[in-house]
Amino acid sequence: MGPDSYYDILGVARDADEKEIRKAYRDLARKYHPDVCKEPGAEERFKKINEAYSVLSDAQKRAQYDRMGHEAYSNASRGSYSGGGYSGGFSADFSGFGDIFDAFFGGGFGGGRQSGPRPGADLLMNMRITLEEAVFGTEKEISVDHVEPCPVCDGTGSETRKFTTCPTCGGSGQMRQMSQSIFGSFVRMTPCTACGGRGRMPEARCKTCGGSGHRRARQTVKVRVPPGVDTGMRLRMEGYGDAGEYGAPPGDLYIEISVAPHKSFVRRGDDLETTVDITPAQAALGSEVEIKTIDGRTVVLSIPAGVQHNTGLKIAGEGVRWQTKPGDMLVRVHIVVPTRLTDEERDLYGRLLEIEGKRRPAKKSKGFFQDVVDKMKESVK
Repeated sequence: MGPDSYYDILGVARDADEKEIRKAYRDLARKYHPDVCKEPGAEERFKKINEAYSVLSDAQKRAQYDRMGHEAYSNASRGSYSGGGYSGGFSADFSGFGDIFDAFFGGGFGGGRQSGPRPGADLLMNMRITLEEAVFGTEKEISVDHVEPCPVCDGTGSETRKFTTCPTCGGSGQMRQMSQSIFGSFVRMTPCTACGGRGRMPEARCKTCGGSGHRRARQTVKVRVPPGVDTGMRLRMEGYGDAGEYGAPPGDLYIEISVAPHKSFVRRGDDLETTVDITPAQAALGSEVEIKTIDGRTVVLSIPAGVQHNTGLKIAGEGVRWQTKPGDMLVRVHIVVPTRLTDEERDLYGRLLEIEGKRRPAKKSKGFFQDVVDKMKESVK
């Protein structure tokens, strides 16, 4: 692990259990939350803390991270994308932290306070790939329906690109609502319904987008799928989600991977498992058979004499190939008994059956007392 590994970010050992990781996260999140810590770089560090916790708190993601290494995991989907210059990595899923943030700051991420233009929403798509594509990586083009800035008004929502202060909220972007209860008066702040919480309104609404500054569109995105991905993994395309409000960044596009079943191979972690059929003679005497690898090559596998049905024989290095150590290929031996025999084969099996019959051990005695009892029963008859 490098100096910026997720374990180092949370300050825990690689063998830390779930409670230790959660406690470290709580302590750091409380210390570096942007609403609490005003130190330079606190917000960026808080994001890294969240990213580290999102991986290490999930058993499956943590196993993938430990297996791939920090660099391969965090840069897995970096590549060339048409229509932009963004790059990204495996997703850092920050969902499920509401209870923590509520406990710390009372009301969700950021303490329920909305400041500045809202960023765009994230999008989630599913991508089905073959096992070969999962093992070796691939590039695919997908069509994405998303919200993008209106080209007529450049995403401002205003034909003149100018704004006026919202007369409803006076530019604050919030509305005060007073309510009475048995405990006294309460004031609740809600986003202004007239300006949507912006505090300002277009001087002249854009006729194309109606003043929203957005339009729905479809774009083609080239996705680089890294080698070694598996079902359930998510790739993140940074900046390819819905457009945000004017001046705010767009959301991200998350692509969830689904690997289709293969007719010859089954994936088990980093290993690939396949089968080979052999005859009883090959099993008894041993032999050599040819095995096809996942990339179409042919390798020779030695079958040891006396091998039993369903025995697994390993071919090293022919499994899933990460940037680190590749997995292996496990070949399950299936002994297939012939259902149709030639006359010569029938004669040979008959001779073998005779030999096996002669090799059968003599009937064992049941014991002295049992022999006496059996003889008494015979005499009675």
